[in-house]
Amino acid sequence: MNLFAQIWAVTAMNVRAMPQRAGASVVTVVGVATVVAVMVSLLSIAAGLMQMVDKNVQPEDAIVLSSGAPAIYMGSISRAAAAIIADAPGIKRDPDGKPMVQPTAIVIVEVTRKSDGGSANIAFQGSGPEGQLMAPYAHLIAGRRFSPAVHELVAGRTASAQYRDLSLGDHITLRGTVWTVVGVFADNGGTDENALIGDADTVMTAFDRPAFQSVDVRLSSPAMFERFKDALTSNPQLSVEVKRTSDYARDQLKPITGVLNFVGYFVGVVMAVGAVFGAINTMYSAVDARTREIATLRAIGFGGTAVVISVLVESLLLAIPGALIGVAIAWLLFNGHAVSALGLTFPLAVTPALFELAIVWALAIGLIGGLAPSFRAARLPVATALRAT
Repeated sequence: MNLFAQIWAVTAMNVRAMPQRAGASVVTVVGVATVVAVMVSLLSIAAGLMQMVDKNVQPEDAIVLSSGAPAIYMGSISRAAAAIIADAPGIKRDPDGKPMVQPTAIVIVEVTRKSDGGSANIAFQGSGPEGQLMAPYAHLIAGRRFSPAVHELVAGRTASAQYRDLSLGDHITLRGTVWTVVGVFADNGGTDENALIGDADTVMTAFDRPAFQSVDVRLSSPAMFERFKDALTSNPQLSVEVKRTSDYARDQLKPITGVLNFVGYFVGVVMAVGAVFGAINTMYSAVDARTREIATLRAIGFGGTAVVISVLVESLLLAIPGALIGVAIAWLLFNGHAVSALGLTFPLAVTPALFELAIVWALAIGLIGGLAPSFRAARLPVATALRAT
């Protein structure tokens, strides 16, 4: 009998005997499921945050920041600089022939949570007509748009739901200025649903801002990015940095998602160690229970390689249901569940990438857990095993 036939025969025999060790097998499956469920749940925080940030970003979107500004709300771009940026090559034109460029004023303001009365900081963006055209998913779900030169704002639906004085018709005082909430908008679950938006010039005047903080740009195609960037960074009249909007968002979140992922993997590794020991105990018990059976197979000509692989396959077969159950638990309990952090509210996301990771993680647990028992089974002296009771 060739090697593959031996492996198939021994593996099939092991699988048929698994119900006889149901108790030990269930322990392994539950252990793997627990590891996967906890790890995937923790990693879904960072995945949900990135999913929200990427949701409405178009590949042709770019952002212009003042040179050296670590974040958009810390930048300073003058009106003259904004006009030069609007004349740069590669910019898409709106139906009226105007460049799709929106200088943006951004102020961090303090609001009050409805849940506990505590304070929180959110973004108040000053925008304009081009900004509205560049946000195709944004739409009013109540009220109307803000008017220019008036202290009016529209609130994202998440911000309106979470914070006081941000419902339609409310008046809210922000740094000494009273603003009227004239609308509530949705934006396909994007970041802006956590923000307030008003007229750019009015926001700058109210908060004594002499310059914009950034400039949002819609290019005619993603391929125009390098030409647009080179035109601005080589202009001696400007001191700016140009980034793809998607790259900027990811760069801003990288430290946060890095910490979140570290915690998820660290907890996953610690718990996986326990699951590995559980798998080792299960497979050792399986080998001990089949000592004479394995010895008989060896005596009639089955090789050690077939025995090793059969034990490993059994261990992996116990890990796979654990992974599926763990992912299912994480998806049912956490996918889409909203959490609040860093001034943002976003849904957790159990993504296909996390599902793939869970399968790989579970298989690694099964493989490591089955290695030692499989080699023990293969090295067991035939004569000794045949005398076992």
